[in-house]
Amino acid sequence: MDTNLTYDAARAYDHITQLAIPRLVDSAGEAEAQDYIVEQFTALGLDVSWEPFSFTKFPAEVLPRIISMLFVPIVLSVPWIGDRFPIPVCLACLFSLFIALLFTQWQKRFESLYDVGKRLRTENIIATNGQKRDSNTPTFLFLAHYDSKSQALPIAVRTVSYGIAIIGLVALTVVAIIKVGTVGAGLPSPYDYIVWSVAGTTVFCLLLLQANTTQNRSPGAFDNASGVGVMLEVARVVTALDVKKPITFLATGAEEYGMCGALRYIQAHADEFDQENTYIINLDGLGVGNGVSIVTRYGIPPVRTTRTLADLFRASGESLGVPVSERYLPIGVGLDSIPIASRGFETVTLMAKGVGGVALKVHSKQDRSELLNEESLQPVGELIVDVIERA
Repeated sequence: MDTNLTYDAARAYDHITQLAIPRLVDSAGEAEAQDYIVEQFTALGLDVSWEPFSFTKFPAEVLPRIISMLFVPIVLSVPWIGDRFPIPVCLACLFSLFIALLFTQWQKRFESLYDVGKRLRTENIIATNGQKRDSNTPTFLFLAHYDSKSQALPIAVRTVSYGIAIIGLVALTVVAIIKVGTVGAGLPSPYDYIVWSVAGTTVFCLLLLQANTTQNRSPGAFDNASGVGVMLEVARVVTALDVKKPITFLATGAEEYGMCGALRYIQAHADEFDQENTYIINLDGLGVGNGVSIVTRYGIPPVRTTRTLADLFRASGESLGVPVSERYLPIGVGLDSIPIASRGFETVTLMAKGVGGVALKVHSKQDRSELLNEESLQPVGELIVDVIERA
């Protein structure tokens, strides 16, 4: 084992290049990535285990399509029959808006949907440093998903489409409410052409999302060999430093099908961690731009996932001179930290600060290791090590 006590981005980048192959669930690339991760953890002398789990594609691929298609006639009903049936149309719009916003947040009551349909199987890879957990010593859990996928629509296009669809649905709901208020007074319904335009644009986005098929063409360097590479190098440094705090490194499977690995892990192990003394750090999308973003809020309305961890990262950033900014992800992006945060744990996701140059390449065959650079990987690793020591 290399006993160098400092984080080295060159080593992290080397891991990324080894892992940057198409590795969708149940592919040869996935098996190769799993073997590589286990080999690296084992070489560090960590306690390594495989944890198989089952899941289905229903929540990630089937349910969103069903909901989107149900929204289409409701959206079109506003300009089409809103004047004749204002109250039913208004109620349908309000219900649709409620459902749309509901699914921007994690709902524990719907976790049973991961058992609906054909079962698939994959594994989480777990490595620990052997330190016992107690109520007086901070515990760290690091996550990074090792699977990748390609899709017909880049993630940036999907996020924008989701956003436009929700904004359109909000606008049409407001129109429907106005129609209920004005129809009794015999007032005209002006600007119908604007309403038709909003409805048409919203329907276009909903239908566009239906065309988003999943394939196995992306090497997934940025998403998310980068996170795994950084985690492996952090694991090496932690081992070399002989850190006495309990640390678990979790390489999750099937993140691209709805954060399945993180969900199955926390379902099985939540009771093993003290919520008041556990810090969970997800690594997803690193190695570009200048600085680090920490995702601390998601969904509509915003759900905050941390306060203490955010303070730790800001303090470390100021100490090291690393720009650290908080980030809010309202819609369209799933993160492994989310199902864990729903259990009340302190969680953040670390992402690159400047992702504009790669946003259209994520989930495509262009997501290669050449997009990343060691200069961007170095500060994030130093930041993580400093937070571990500071906690």
